Amino acid sequence: MLRRLARALRVKRGWTQEALAERAGLDYKYYQLFEAGRTAAPSLKLVEKLAEVFGVSPWVLLCDEVELVEARAGVTVAELSAKHGPGRPRKDGRTLNSPKTDAGGTAPKTGGKRPARRRRRR
Repeated sequence: MLRRLARALRVKRGWTQEALAERAGLDYKYYQLFEAGRTAAPSLKLVEKLAEVFGVSPWVLLCDEVELVEARAGVTVAELSAKHGPGRPRKDGRTLNSPKTDAGGTAPKTGGKRPARRRRRR
């Protein structure tokens, strides 16, 4: 819930991940990974920094009661459950989350299994 709430509060204020990380004194890449759920459990220090930047008490960020979070943080359930967009466009025109397509516009079929790796002999 903490990661979703941090993202919802950031988006509501119109801040980028980079801007929020700068305000909180965090490394931008770390915050990006945190929001994506690719970091270990956050430290109390991180929760305190985010709470200070968002202007809420630290317990609000850690609370699982949706009604309390809505009342204290001013974020609705819809904002908490909103999925982020398709991602930034790449050089080839696709977004980061879109599948690769062939010339006909269809995604290539995969066998479902990766080929076995060969071991080197010593």
